[in-house]
Amino acid sequence: MKLKVFIVLLSFIALGFSQSITGEANILEFSDNKLIYRGNVKLIRGSSVLKADEVIIILDKESKPLKIIAKGKVKVIEDSRKSYADYVEYDIKKDVIYMRGNAKIVEGNRILEADEIFLYRKENRLTAKGISKRVRTVYVEEEK
Repeated sequence: MKLKVFIVLLSFIALGFSQSITGEANILEFSDNKLIYRGNVKLIRGSSVLKADEVIIILDKESKPLKIIAKGKVKVIEDSRKSYADYVEYDIKKDVIYMRGNAKIVEGNRILEADEIFLYRKENRLTAKGISKRVRTVYVEEEK
């Protein structure tokens, strides 16, 4: 446990994050350019939590994270937003999150469901695509 937390901490500190990262999983594999967490994975940074069956962190030559890939029952909780998908890929340099397979974002009384969702964090925008089904949005108006 201490080894995996230490490795992830080093990786994210290299990015300049001031908050620590903690990680839990049944199995951790480490190679030259990637960390692979398997089985009941849970990563926590501040108030953000990522849960999945498997998480892969791809590193550059200086062991800085380039990409984070989460697979299988992915759930991300950030403040008031909850996101779900079968597959999530986060390109750290571009600050773009790609969600695929039963992708869903719930924020307050708003829901977005699609086959694919692209979140462009720097631009504060998103694109949702329906492949096997149409994009679905729900907005529940609060009672006055």
